[in-house]
Amino acid sequence: MFKGGGWTVDQTRGIQVGGQTEIDSAQTRARFELEVKAATRATGITAGAVATIAYPSWALFDFLVEPSRAPDFLWLRVGFAIPIALLWLGLWRTRLGRTNPEVFVVGMMWMVGLGIALMTVSVESHYAAYALGMSLPFWAGAFLLCWPPRYMAWVIALNTGSLVAVLLLSDPIGADAIATIFFYLGTAALLSFLGQYHRQRVAWGEFRALAALEREQARNEELLEELDRQSREDALTCLANRRAWDETLGRQTAQSKRDDSAFSVLICDIDQLKAINDQLGHAMGDLVIRAVGRVLKENARGGDLVARLGGDEFALLLPGAELLSATELAERLRAATESEVNAAAAIGGVSLSIGVADWEGVDDSSETIMLRADRRLYRAKARRNVVCAGDGARTV
Repeated sequence: MFKGGGWTVDQTRGIQVGGQTEIDSAQTRARFELEVKAATRATGITAGAVATIAYPSWALFDFLVEPSRAPDFLWLRVGFAIPIALLWLGLWRTRLGRTNPEVFVVGMMWMVGLGIALMTVSVESHYAAYALGMSLPFWAGAFLLCWPPRYMAWVIALNTGSLVAVLLLSDPIGADAIATIFFYLGTAALLSFLGQYHRQRVAWGEFRALAALEREQARNEELLEELDRQSREDALTCLANRRAWDETLGRQTAQSKRDDSAFSVLICDIDQLKAINDQLGHAMGDLVIRAVGRVLKENARGGDLVARLGGDEFALLLPGAELLSATELAERLRAATESEVNAAAAIGGVSLSIGVADWEGVDDSSETIMLRADRRLYRAKARRNVVCAGDGARTV
């Protein structure tokens, strides 16, 4: 990651403005920690159940290696299996086990190590075998868990400290035995910690790359949605464009063919827009077009589609509207345009001619209803500021 004045370059995100990359990184780290916590709990629940059963079962190993001490070790194993089981139950069933599973997992691993430490200083000669057994929590943590290395350090510190305390409180054993015990334990501690540290770094790198890929996918989806929206939106008025109109009209026609539902179409044309462009300039013409689009949108019904077909021509699709109600709405739109657009543009003479056509049955099509509306618009424009629906025209 490289930083410069006001911007940041991240290999996984490209150029970001301000502190956005830092925010994303913090959010990614928080998500990673939550997933690691959940994985630690899941692994701890499984491993704890196995340890509760396996720890006493390893008494068979005692009878083979240290038969004279095996009965005492059996009671020791059973005794330590109880706190292991209680910690496992707390990890599985309590709220603290869900929010801080690491504490319970460290506790279970400590109980395993402490019990073996007590056995290690009590054997007669098989120190290496029990030292190897004491290193099992280290290896298990390194291979099964992907938690932060500090928890592995706690497991190592607690188990090693317990062994030192037990050695100090027990009868002295030979130097060769102590060397053997700490050789096995020290090697396991070093390798498990380094392995845990490496796994954590690799897992974090993979998660960060995956998070960056997810962000890019989300960004691409947003861009595609924006491109799709722009491809169906008129840039000047922000209304639906001709493509969106044709698609929606086609769907409405298909639905009406299925259920014989009514709908109507209005085609509207701004009267004498060319004269406005020629006399007052295209900027004023664009202002008039935007004002007409706003008036149509604000005065249409909630479910109606308002579109700009191009130039000075607009269209409205009125689902469920029959010819009479569509004509009444067209009259309201004509009147609103005459009053509101002239006021907004601070000019006079802006008016709207409208042709109205309705769905005439299953033999009708998108093309035929548009042709009827267009013919009636042509008749309306011959008189201007008129709504034409069928054979007659209403003039204001």
